[in-house]
Amino acid sequence: MKGNIATMRHTTHRRSALRTATISVAVGAALLAPAAAALASTPAPQQAAVRTAAPKPVKIDIGAGVTLQVKGGKPYYNGKALKPGQTVQDGIYLHLSADGKKLYSKTQGGGTPYAIWDVKTGKSLGTQKNSPTAKVKAALTAKPSATSVKAWQELRVSGKATGIKAGTKVGLQQKQRGTWKTLPASTTVNKSGAYTLRVKLGLKGKNELRMKSGATLSPVFTVTVR
Repeated sequence: MKGNIATMRHTTHRRSALRTATISVAVGAALLAPAAAALASTPAPQQAAVRTAAPKPVKIDIGAGVTLQVKGGKPYYNGKALKPGQTVQDGIYLHLSADGKKLYSKTQGGGTPYAIWDVKTGKSLGTQKNSPTAKVKAALTAKPSATSVKAWQELRVSGKATGIKAGTKVGLQQKQRGTWKTLPASTTVNKSGAYTLRVKLGLKGKNELRMKSGATLSPVFTVTVR
């Protein structure tokens, strides 16, 4: 009998503990449900939209009521893009430089200088008197780094080439017994129109020299070899 009572008490205790655990789980779930619902209802953070300002349109107002639009880095006239090196003459003068970076313009009036415009910004770069398409007469300048040297001492001859294309050969000439002789010393004109030539002279005395490129000659200069 005692054994049965002990068994009943043990069974009752287990049932009571099971009920308590079940109630605890139910209460916990009830407490967690509102929190989960609150999290579900909270909107996800949104990233701010990045707006890029559209570039301002470039316009070139050349005067006389004429304004050129610049699209994609190209100036447009009468609905057509000007090509690098192109010249337009139909009452007004327009010329786009070979590199497409400068626009030259001239409105009616013979005394008006040629206006220069920056195609990228549309801003004025000033004016010039001569036409950008006018042929420039070829010319050479020459200046020695020293006017007196020892025999076979190196010196440099530098100068500017106008109207002569970059990469053109420039040579040195020496006057010998009244005749100009081309020496085996030459260089080329760089992109900025300048040149520099290293020279060694062995003929003692006063040497008359000049630079030559095709038919273009520099002024004569002298170097004394001691």
